[in-house]
Amino acid sequence: MASIKKLIELDYPTDQVTQPVLSAMIKTHNVIVNIRRASISKGFGYVQMEIEGEEADVKKALTYLQNRHIDINPITKDIVE
Repeated sequence: MASIKKLIELDYPTDQVTQPVLSAMIKTHNVIVNIRRASISKGFGYVQMEIEGEEADVKKALTYLQNRHIDINPITKDIVE
């Protein structure tokens, strides 16, 4: 199976901001994450990052995030060039 890399932005709901969501996702779904930018406040959080791994693992990891009501948006331009 092929390895893929995606640039995405995550928008966290209030109840997920203080949870170790990315840590659990990395451990559970065998993906590599490179955080490019993040902002967390009391009621809101967003993370811009790369996610890389086997296509099936990346899809499962993104489903994991969606199941936690985290919005996932693609980034079309690289954050750091």
